[in-house]
Amino acid sequence: MTDRFGLAVTTASPRARERYDAAVRGLLEWNAEATVRFEAALEDDPALAVTHAGLAVCYVLEERFADARAAAGRARELGAAQSERERSHVEALALYVTGQTREAELAMREHLQRFPRDLVVAQRLYFVCFWQGRFPDMLGLTTDLVARANGTEFLLGLHAFALEEADRLDEALAAAEEAIAANPRDGWAVHAYAHTLYEMAAFARGVRALPPAIHPCTHLGYFRKHLLWHLALMHLSEGRVDRARAMAWAVFEREPSSIPGNLHDSISLLWRLQLCGAPPDRARWAPFAAIAADRLDRQALLFHAVHLAMALAAAGDWATADRQVAMLRQRAVNDRTGLVADVVLPLVEGLQAFVGGDYARTIARLEPLRPRFVELGGSRAQRDLFHDTLLEACFRADDGPRAERLLAERVARRPDRYWIDRRS
Repeated sequence: MTDRFGLAVTTASPRARERYDAAVRGLLEWNAEATVRFEAALEDDPALAVTHAGLAVCYVLEERFADARAAAGRARELGAAQSERERSHVEALALYVTGQTREAELAMREHLQRFPRDLVVAQRLYFVCFWQGRFPDMLGLTTDLVARANGTEFLLGLHAFALEEADRLDEALAAAEEAIAANPRDGWAVHAYAHTLYEMAAFARGVRALPPAIHPCTHLGYFRKHLLWHLALMHLSEGRVDRARAMAWAVFEREPSSIPGNLHDSISLLWRLQLCGAPPDRARWAPFAAIAADRLDRQALLFHAVHLAMALAAAGDWATADRQVAMLRQRAVNDRTGLVADVVLPLVEGLQAFVGGDYARTIARLEPLRPRFVELGGSRAQRDLFHDTLLEACFRADDGPRAERLLAERVARRPDRYWIDRRS
């Protein structure tokens, strides 16, 4: 049999194939039930290796790492007797799931040369590039796949976001709109649309257009909150600070979440509100600092580690903040990339200095890092948080010439209302 993309699946059960297709769709569209769908497919055919591999990916995304390794091992055992496509698919995802990122990337690229319509593998490779800040590689991937697998469902949404990160905004907007028209439930296409309007400084349009674009995405889990985070940014950039503050409470603070994506957004939005003049409020930060303290053993992603540090500092939990810094220094000893020592630690120190009111130290630590923030991954919109902290520190330190220079760059790129008003 073949799956929804015309790729081989070794099963004698039409129902297992049907359920596998539904699970793949769930994974690609950020469906909250993707894991359950893969588990259901195994009820019909426990020997379908690609189902175990897809389930392993879902377990990783849920931070169920032991379950993920077990599922990947089972996929390898079963895949050995199945088709070449399935063996290659399973091996690429198994390497990814077991943390062998370099080997996984090579395997995924080789796999996609032969099977460009295999978007489960493509999506994982895409996010390897994303979290390493390798946006030209991400765009190269989607450009190649669009050329060789044009019309494959969910591909255009992936491509739209890659175009946006490359500042090819007109192309990104057209691709995102086309993807949404083809499938209004493509959460990543809606996400690309939000990013593109934001980078175009089309804030008023974003405030109007995002709610109806988000509305059909009722199937999303934590990722729906991320789309609402984008809507809050639109309000904030349009100058509606009170509306953004109300959304921060309703979406993130009322029920604090330890899911990494939600946690990043919660911390980021609270920090931005304080940059825009909201008074420091340790009580609002306390739930997120408590979550951060509980996650110090799960900060492999450096972008995540920095956000944990922000919450701890903003809440005034300096004892835990010091413990995290000590852990990062220990990690830096064996970090082959050098990112922990050269980027993460000085960034954390600068952010802590900002909370402590030492704005000269914030400037000294953050300004040399400006070209390197991208190496932590995350989108342009997410990384703006670090640039904007540096800029606000310049104002608070009465460093006029530096503030004027950085502000001119900031407003030229995207004239958010707060920074336009700051100029005066």
